[in-house]
Amino acid sequence: MFRPAPSSSQTGSDRAVLSVACYNGFQSTGRCFIHRANRILFTVFLLTTCALGAQAKGDYAADPSNDCMIEAPTAYTLLHGGYQVVTRLYENGGVFLRGDIGFHKFLQFGFSGNATHVIGQGTIQVQEPRLAIKVKPISQSKEFPLTLAAGWDDRGYGISSGRRFYPGTQKGLYVVASREIHSLHGLQLHGGANMVRFGHNDDSKHNAAAFGGTSFGLSRSFQLTFEVDKLFTDQWQFNAGFMIGDGSPLRVGMDFRDINRNESFARLLRVQYLGFF
Repeated sequence: MFRPAPSSSQTGSDRAVLSVACYNGFQSTGRCFIHRANRILFTVFLLTTCALGAQAKGDYAADPSNDCMIEAPTAYTLLHGGYQVVTRLYENGGVFLRGDIGFHKFLQFGFSGNATHVIGQGTIQVQEPRLAIKVKPISQSKEFPLTLAAGWDDRGYGISSGRRFYPGTQKGLYVVASREIHSLHGLQLHGGANMVRFGHNDDSKHNAAAFGGTSFGLSRSFQLTFEVDKLFTDQWQFNAGFMIGDGSPLRVGMDFRDINRNESFARLLRVQYLGFF
């Protein structure tokens, strides 16, 4: 069973080229749209190539039960006594470390640490650790078609300002539903809503959002994930990613964040270690 618990970035020259193409008078030529279309096609091509390579080994479809997609959660939790440590390397030399522990198949606790400029140049900036909790009161069964969960996740990566992270904004309070379709090789569908902060502030219009996505295993060793996040805000994202594992506790993958945005598109390396106490 492939059970991941899940999220290298653009260079300055890459961003400069995109900025020139999209902001220096090229909008009318459709150049910006071409960059976005090429990026989406490249992402799909890369993911498909990896998938075909995994299938070529004769593996059959996996049964993914990941506790998150790319940036958004799913309704699944770690098994009792299970733990994971996930490291994500993101732009500006950032390192995001999060850990989770599962209890009784319906409860999960987590923590995180985050710092920018750890790799490369610049002054290292460390943000305070954050916590998370998820409760799964209902699991999918013959009597009920969905797995339901609710939680609080204050973890994020990037720069913290006003207790809100950017670009990896935390989810805050959320509810989420997931369904696994066994007849379609373990295809999973996820959807939910979240509230990052409560009260009134200058950024209150971005506090509430929705998210959705799908994850599925194309082999025992390869999983694909697609998601849309921060729906109903002007910061909505289309993200994708893959994870590769050979049956060992260590898995490696890559996330493609903000595929729909030229100025903030990024590639993030993800390394996960999953085990049991």
